[in-house]
Amino acid sequence: MNKAAGDPNGPKGPNGPKGPNGPKGPNGPKGPNGPKGSNGSNGSNGPNGPNGPNGPNGPKGPKGPNGPKGPGGLSRRQALTALGVGAGALIAEQVLVADGTPSSASAAPGPSVAPEPSGYAPDGTSGRAAALPLSAVKLLDSPFRQNQARNTTYLLFLDPERILRSFRLNYGLPSSAEPLGGWEAPGSQIRGHMTGHLLSGLALTYANTNDEATKIRGRYLVSQLAALQARATTAGFHPGYLSAFPEVYFDWLEQGKSVWSPYYMIHKYLAGMIDQYQLTGDDQALDVAMKLADWVGWRTARLSYDEMQMVLQTEFGGLPEALANLYTITGQERYLATAQRFYHAVVLDPLADGLDILPGLQANVTTPKIIACVRMWEETGSSKYHDIAQNFWDIVTGHHVYVIGGVGNYEHFQAPDVVAAELSNFTCENCVGYNMLKLTRLLHFHQPDRVDMLDYYERTLFNQMLGEQDPTSPHGFNCYYTGLSSGAFKRQPLNYFPQGNPGVYATDWDTFTCDTATGLETQAKFADTIYSRDADGLYVNLYIPSQVRSQGLVLEQATGFPDDPVIRLSVVAGAATQTLRVRVPKWVAGSSTVRLNGALLRGLPDAGPSGWIALRRRWRTGDLLEVTLPMELAVEPTPDHPTVQALIYGPVVLSGVFGSDPGSLTPQLEMASVRQTAAQPMTFEGVADRKPVKLIPIARAAHEYYTAYWQMV
Repeated sequence: MNKAAGDPNGPKGPNGPKGPNGPKGPNGPKGPNGPKGSNGSNGSNGPNGPNGPNGPNGPKGPKGPNGPKGPGGLSRRQALTALGVGAGALIAEQVLVADGTPSSASAAPGPSVAPEPSGYAPDGTSGRAAALPLSAVKLLDSPFRQNQARNTTYLLFLDPERILRSFRLNYGLPSSAEPLGGWEAPGSQIRGHMTGHLLSGLALTYANTNDEATKIRGRYLVSQLAALQARATTAGFHPGYLSAFPEVYFDWLEQGKSVWSPYYMIHKYLAGMIDQYQLTGDDQALDVAMKLADWVGWRTARLSYDEMQMVLQTEFGGLPEALANLYTITGQERYLATAQRFYHAVVLDPLADGLDILPGLQANVTTPKIIACVRMWEETGSSKYHDIAQNFWDIVTGHHVYVIGGVGNYEHFQAPDVVAAELSNFTCENCVGYNMLKLTRLLHFHQPDRVDMLDYYERTLFNQMLGEQDPTSPHGFNCYYTGLSSGAFKRQPLNYFPQGNPGVYATDWDTFTCDTATGLETQAKFADTIYSRDADGLYVNLYIPSQVRSQGLVLEQATGFPDDPVIRLSVVAGAATQTLRVRVPKWVAGSSTVRLNGALLRGLPDAGPSGWIALRRRWRTGDLLEVTLPMELAVEPTPDHPTVQALIYGPVVLSGVFGSDPGSLTPQLEMASVRQTAAQPMTFEGVADRKPVKLIPIARAAHEYYTAYWQMV
């Protein structure tokens, strides 16, 4: 997220983070109010302005053939019209081009369509059918479950009184609790942001593990925040306002003054409340969410289109996504209207046309906007939203990712196809990985047969996100960046905490950042994409030890992947006729081997690389399907300097580890010297700069210097 601290009119402290646009990126700093000149805002009558052919008031193309459907097979927008609320059906366009207060239709209290009480709204419309609930998937022993356990310990360690301290003081109540540090410090303009992620992390953990303590903790936090929200007018705020900082920050924002991402915080509270409602059944959380969303609606309805676009130049996270989710839950049209005011035209219009305007933009400011576009496409039927999201995913994964799937150097998108020239210990902010996986998951639900999306998900999950947590920390501390320079080192972000201990990823109370916060969710929801489903059966998307309940069967996946290439799927309970599909990734070396109850199966259609092993039969308790996915060493050249390459084994990026800093020069690795020395744990060795070097999966590099890119000789 964009980084700043202190009063926007006060001086910058000597060690404080940079102003509201964060650290200088490789392509130069951004201007004080948004992207640098080449991506600046178009005039209102220009091609991308509100009145131009590409603007939000321009004509919309037809809904794509794979677009989401509403009742009776209609799109959500068609359903709105059919239900007699045509004025509301076009609310998106009306609100976006309004020059003043939106029409009364935008604030209509009645529902536009029946609410969607079933499913998990953040999974989207296709996810309601395709996703399995977290309660249906249980992680078995593996590094993923170990990470989850450490994370749960930390979730319950965090003292709720200290977490609530800034909120209580903001509403005029006393607190004897010790203040927090880092970005949660009393003087930080984003104090309180951890609280929303904590609500989500607790809810996700309860949904997956049924740990009653996480439910109780979440209920307490919700009840206390609800009581504070009820004091809004007493504290001098407008009804529904909820935050750990005063509402005047939004006055500053609307006046064009520098302030650190206040709507980003509102997004986190809203998302956390939605998770508490949907995953733990806390009705009070929904009440808080609706009142807060109504406050957002009131606040933004007062602004003209141009004023709103100015506001959107300051980071707002995925707030429109959360508002769309609230619309799904409640059917209240006003939340969709509010969501569409957060259409940031200067960034989104070019992406709708397939233009790569990403260089210089901050990656974690941009990606949540795209996730919101998927949800807005699903709820409005507008193909423009779909095009933005799909084009962004194609552009980023095709031209802006590093070998581990991560994105960004110094938190900004680099020029397309530039990797070797953009290596540092500040690459791949883990918040961006968290958001790229959310985006990939939503898009994949609409295209379940696309193996390439799951290959990207796997690459990022196994190499970056699994490795962001310190395996030696009882509280599962997460690092901020996954660096990829020569001699990179996982540590707390010394650009924000220059006096910090470089030997630790984070601390219990003094190094709160957005990556601490998203890490609480990442480590809680590893189970959410291992499997998906359709009316015909089950998809095995990822190879992670787990047990799943679906359509009358209980299946157990046993594997030592990636150290062991064999995936064993056994039916441990139930009987049902369905199709079981197992992903065959692009990286598989040669042919996969498939055995059913010990018998070798041959000639399976579409079972080669980038395909699916699909078996339809009557599955019974005791059935065992074994799939072997052979791997081989390969290299991935950087597009800008092809002799600089990364070494991969299957989906795993191998890193050389060193006992001391090897220096900043890219070492030369003799490819012919590389050989595997152990299967479990996966270990290779080779010769780099004429010295032996140990090579291990990059996710397992911890408290040691490591190198992922080499000059191959």
